Amino acid sequence: MNADLKHVFWLGGSPCAGKSTISGILASRFPLDVYHVDKAFENHVGRLDSELHATLVKWCAASWNERWMQPVESLVQEVIACYREHFTLILDDVLASPKQKPLLVEGTALLPREVARVLPIRNQAVWLVPTDDFQREHYAKRDWVSGVVGQCDDSQAAFENWMKRDVQFARWIVTEAESLGCKVFVVDGRQTMAETAVEVAAHFGLEDIS
Repeated sequence: MNADLKHVFWLGGSPCAGKSTISGILASRFPLDVYHVDKAFENHVGRLDSELHATLVKWCAASWNERWMQPVESLVQEVIACYREHFTLILDDVLASPKQKPLLVEGTALLPREVARVLPIRNQAVWLVPTDDFQREHYAKRDWVSGVVGQCDDSQAAFENWMKRDVQFARWIVTEAESLGCKVFVVDGRQTMAETAVEVAAHFGLEDIS
């Protein structure tokens, strides 16, 4: 399988780290196709199997209140389980994709251990994680967030659970990636997304792509 993925680069990490922005920058500078995991999820929902994707099926059926009014530790374990199940569908898509150009796969569901299992070489993957302050600052700019937590019994508690889940998930990503010898960039706002994109491109070795 690894030989079938030698043209693929993986850009994972926790929410609000700038993955989509950086993938857009890279696609504008290099001859890359981009696979956005979030956009593909709409198609994946119709392919979910109640046995193979039990946690993800349950998550999709839950209300926002059921999702966000859980203990934070439960939320963290749930999201890891969901992403682990989701990766099988992502991998099917990637393996079936054309191979004429390099492919950049970006999304939060790219867990380090799942990606590492299929990596030909380690520098074809990187994870971005925001600092706590950067995460909160950028969630606050997303108008749709208030609509989500507004459907919960306690909107303030739901938002705090959400933020704490993503903070703990980011820390889990760092620990997991580093234990596998994979690269992590911490996004704290001290450099622009364009500058971070340069570092990601250098890690991928994209300057060598013609």
